[in-house]
Amino acid sequence: MRELTDQIRQEIKDMIFDYYAEECEVDRDEITMDTNPQEDLGSDSLMFVELIEMTADKYDLDIKLQSIGKYMLKSPMDTMSNVVDMFCKIYQYGNDIVNQ
Repeated sequence: MRELTDQIRQEIKDMIFDYYAEECEVDRDEITMDTNPQEDLGSDSLMFVELIEMTADKYDLDIKLQSIGKYMLKSPMDTMSNVVDMFCKIYQYGNDIVNQ
């Protein structure tokens, strides 16, 4: 398990918010932790997969999409807060996220 510092959490949040702002063509300031990525920003699952790949590359993680999918079955991603929390758990636990 990797240690999740406040700095890493902020990096992850910034990366996610910047990504959604660019891909969904919205001002980053319009995105809050309560924003729904699908309903409010029009994001789709392919964007989510790309974000997982970006995170894996940035932090040198070996992530299996099946593990993420199993985690998401019990933890819906309906706010940016949920998304940030999940990506922090991906950073911390990698494929063991499914057991969290």
